Parts: sequence; structure tokens; C-alpha cells
Amino acid sequence: MLFLMVAALAPFDESEPPEERRDIVLGGLMLGVPMMFGGGWLLWGLRRDWREEEGDRLRTVFFQTVQDNDGCFSVMQFAMAANLTGDAAKRYLDERAKEFEANFEVDDQGGIFYRFPLRQFEAPQDQP
Repeated sequence: MLFLMVAALAPFDESEPPEERRDIVLGGLMLGVPMMFGGGWLLWGLRRDWREEEGDRLRTVFFQTVQDNDGCFSVMQFAMAANLTGDAAKRYLDERAKEFEANFEVDDQGGIFYRFPLRQFEAPQDQP
């Protein structure tokens, strides 16, 4: 960023001859632009890695919550377990509900619960 600022300000420096100003501008651009793109690439990679790690974390918390609650729990329970806002927890659970064909239940107080099916599969029996 510093090189780009030097390149932007050099044309206005009247104490330098025109050829020197031109060289300063070109040098600033030649050093500044690649560094700026390199920094952007690094930031993009870090953000991608963070999203992937966050997705893995949420998936782990989701499956643990499903298992701990026999497949039936509220947005509040998941939000607390995953340390998410209510809106973010609801969006995540809505996506998983579509993926795993969950149902919704309403309790006596009007609370909404997600019910994720936990199908028990038996190991195949050896046939004689």
C-alpha cells in the first residue's frame, strides 16, 4: 500500500525532475500492485479456510446435538451448543432439516422443535 501511495503522490513533487518522478511512479506501481494482489490472495485464502473450519465445527456440534437429544431439539438448544445467534442457528437448522428430511413439532407452550429421524439400521445377518 505504501508503494501505491508513493506512486500516487510522486507526480506532485515539484522538487524532483520529471524523469525522476516518472521512475518513482513506475517503481511504486511495479512493487505496489503485485503486493496488493498477493495480500488479497492471502486474505481470500484465510477467509476460505475459516469458513471451512467453521463448517466443520458446526457439523460436529449439529451431529452431537442430534445424538444427545435423540433427534429432537429447539433452535435455542442448538444456538447455545454452537454459540450462534438465534437467526444463524435457525438458518443452519433449516438447511439441515431439508437435507435430512426433518419434521417439526410444537409443544404445549407453542415451542417449535426440529425432529431429525434417527433410523436404526441392523447389521446384515450372515446367511447359511
